[in-house]
Amino acid sequence: MSSSGDPIRELTVFHDEFAKPKGVYFAGNSLGLMPRGAESAVAKLIQEWKQYGVEGWADCGWLDQAERLSPALARLVGAHPDEVIVTGTTTVNLHQLLATFYQPRANKRKILIDRDAFPSDRYAVASHLRFRGGDPVADLMVVSPRNGQIFLPGELAEKFSTDVAIAVLPSVVFTTGQLMPLAELVEAAEQKEIVLILDCSHSIGSVLHDFHRDRVPLAFWCSYKYLNGGPGAVGGLFCQRQRLASAPGLAGWWGNDPGTRFDMTFEMQPAGTASSFHISTPNLLSMIPLGASLQIFQRATIAKVRSASLKLTDRFTERANEVLPEFDIVTPSEPDQRGGQVTLRHAEGRRISAVLRRRHRIVGDFRAPDLLRFAPVALYNSAEEVDQAIAALRETMDRREYLEISDTKESVT
Repeated sequence: MSSSGDPIRELTVFHDEFAKPKGVYFAGNSLGLMPRGAESAVAKLIQEWKQYGVEGWADCGWLDQAERLSPALARLVGAHPDEVIVTGTTTVNLHQLLATFYQPRANKRKILIDRDAFPSDRYAVASHLRFRGGDPVADLMVVSPRNGQIFLPGELAEKFSTDVAIAVLPSVVFTTGQLMPLAELVEAAEQKEIVLILDCSHSIGSVLHDFHRDRVPLAFWCSYKYLNGGPGAVGGLFCQRQRLASAPGLAGWWGNDPGTRFDMTFEMQPAGTASSFHISTPNLLSMIPLGASLQIFQRATIAKVRSASLKLTDRFTERANEVLPEFDIVTPSEPDQRGGQVTLRHAEGRRISAVLRRRHRIVGDFRAPDLLRFAPVALYNSAEEVDQAIAALRETMDRREYLEISDTKESVT
């Protein structure tokens, strides 16, 4: 069958480049699958360590490994390579951006965050309010959709007020899968002199971003979801060039200018690029798998990935509408409002999710109190797998299989 004009089939050539567990894996929005190239890449690093020891930093290119990944990442988000860096972890990078750019004043000290923000983001924000003498209750503005589910066009921007100093918002809401109107939010933030920080953990590698076009000021993300960097993989961040003159709020020796990093002077000389936001020595064993994944993205292109992702989530939504009337489809149907997942709501969501995994090997995930999330990933999932998942859901409901297991909270959902 020809793949011409079918973005899903065009990407099937990459499916075998990932190690796939048995069954249907729709949890790439939680942990992406392992690129097969990661295994040999890590083995190569281990061999270099074994053979060269400390000399590997110079002889094997370890010193600038993070910077060598920046161009591929920059293409995914529409940025210059010097604005992007692989570093830290998701929450550490948020802490770094808050420490650098949160400058509260008497009449402008609040931080805005959405109700469904990933909890770690809220923990970080509350800690910075406390550090600056603020009130984590009074100075934290938590905004919610009026309809209780997703934000309507223009609704979130209306929440921005002049007493807000920082807004920390997701590009894609991890519970509902809603893609935020980034250009609209950037414009609203600029008008109210609010520094906008985007959590792109649930969009990078799935959504076609253009940070320059949208004038995004700051962003951070994890690499273990759609970027397939591995469990707990090193994270990344973006900072507009015009903001790179700001000294890092959390300084560390690896953020120093590479030319003087090993001089061991006691006055930091920031690198002058996004590399300034490094704190500690890079975790090479974590970076190497990410590099293997980014090589696949360079060949596949994020434009084709996004096109195929939308087709897969379209198919999932259409089939769910046709045969799963018991479920409420939470994720917006409009392509420009949807990330790479489809979220369904059902009161028995926890048990249904467990049945799908244990009996049907359909691996999605569950978020309390009643959300089932499914992420058909364009680089390794197919339209046929979407149909399998829908059929398994229908069978689970018809046979009421979820009633046969306990509603027990699992350690990882």
